Amino acid sequence: MLEYTDGYVNNNGVKIHYYRTGGYKPPFILLHGATDNGLCWTPVAEMLSAQYDVIMPDAQGHGLSDRLDSGFTYERHTDQVVSLVQELEKINPIIMGHSMGADTAVNIAVTHPSLPKAIILEDPPWGPLLPPVPENEEEQPAEDFREQLSRLGKLPLEEIIEEGRKRDPSWSEEERLVWAKAKQQFDPSLFSKPVINPRSYEDLVPEIRCATLLIFADAGIVTEGTAKRAAELWKSDKPFHWVQIKGAGHNIRREQYQAFTQALTKFLKEL
Repeated sequence: MLEYTDGYVNNNGVKIHYYRTGGYKPPFILLHGATDNGLCWTPVAEMLSAQYDVIMPDAQGHGLSDRLDSGFTYERHTDQVVSLVQELEKINPIIMGHSMGADTAVNIAVTHPSLPKAIILEDPPWGPLLPPVPENEEEQPAEDFREQLSRLGKLPLEEIIEEGRKRDPSWSEEERLVWAKAKQQFDPSLFSKPVINPRSYEDLVPEIRCATLLIFADAGIVTEGTAKRAAELWKSDKPFHWVQIKGAGHNIRREQYQAFTQALTKFLKEL
């Protein structure tokens, strides 16, 4: 069972909540995807906690962090993670992110190149995504996945868990429980906010200077062609590796945990 403490940092008046395993160990920051929260990394964090001080923030609009406001942009998530690192006085953390969190990890590597020791990207949004739903536009039809996630958050916890079992039967019950709780905590206005950097990965990848691991699946967002193109664009003298995991979609670590952690462990040993 994962043991952790929690706390808050304040960034420009926004309270960001985080979980932390602690100890005098190298820092490892885990950034969750949209509609998740920090504890959605629990199984991976438990594996990492023997060797690292694992820090799992709730991004703004998620978990126990402050809700989104009218001035929110994707840069806020970047600034808030950087502020968290500085507040906790951590030096050169490894940063791993899933989806939206992977986008934040890339943004940190580009805007603060001396901060991360390495970044690990679980199916980042390097592909076609649905645009935000405009606020105050009554005629705008919501996309199916937005309707589903917003509806899930209004259900009792047991009903959310049961829906999760139907949708993703391969997930462990531990994964399903924290996922369900997160669905009750995210800010539904998330879908009307620009949470992803609009710059193309082809623009961003050449600006990354730290070691990078890209983990993607055969049924997620990133394709093998995208991974190969990123490798062609790589300019840093630090390594860039990519691993494709078969039999998974966007939630790679939840669907193929063993393969995911094997790829992660191999990369960490080579750092």
